[in-house]
Amino acid sequence: MLPDLELHVEESGDVATVRVAGEIDLSTSTQLNRELDGVLERRPARLRLDLMEVSFMDTTGVAVLLKARRRALEADCRLTVISSSPTITRLLEITGLTSLLTE
Repeated sequence: MLPDLELHVEESGDVATVRVAGEIDLSTSTQLNRELDGVLERRPARLRLDLMEVSFMDTTGVAVLLKARRRALEADCRLTVISSSPTITRLLEITGLTSLLTE
């Protein structure tokens, strides 16, 4: 059975947007990490994450976001979460990541 995660990347100029749908957990976090690494290798000025259709994210997902943020900073890229579901918004608030990952 395939992990329940869908990723769509749109690139326009120097801005990349990754739309994520499904659950981000131990079984799907590697897929998300690989996708974000691939996008960052193309050195966009901005990387926007749309998490509106993410229904669940555990600590492995949080770790992937923090790793991507660190890599983005190293590449002089601004990574932001542009939208998220109420569940993920609450998770970002609880973990103190709202100020790091949102505009």
